[in-house]
Amino acid sequence: MKIRAATAVALALAFTQVTAPAAMAEQTATQFRSAEAQAFSQADLQRYGLSAADAAQVDAYQQAGYQVQVISQEEAERQYAGQFSNSQWLVIGLIVVVVIVAVAASD
Repeated sequence: MKIRAATAVALALAFTQVTAPAAMAEQTATQFRSAEAQAFSQADLQRYGLSAADAAQVDAYQQAGYQVQVISQEEAERQYAGQFSNSQWLVIGLIVVVVIVAVAASD
C-alpha cells in the first residue's frame, strides 16, 4: 500500500517536472514584431477601430506613463497561439490533485 502512495507521489512530481517548464517558459521577443513606441491620440485609436471608451482608457494609461502598442487581431492570435490560459493550468492541476488523493485514499 505504501508503494502505491509512493508511486502516486512520484508520478505527480514527474508530471510537475514536465509541465512546469512549459507553463513558465518565456517567449523571446524576436518571435514577434515590435513596433517603436509612440503616443497615440484618441482620434488615432478610434481610426484604428477602438471605441471612444477604449480610446479614453488607453489615453489614461499613456498619461500614467505606460507605453501602449496597438496590434491587429491576427498578430494577437499569433502571439498567443498554442498557449494554455491560467484557468486551463488550474483545471489540469486540480485534476492531478484529485487523482493523487484518490490513489492515496484507495490504499
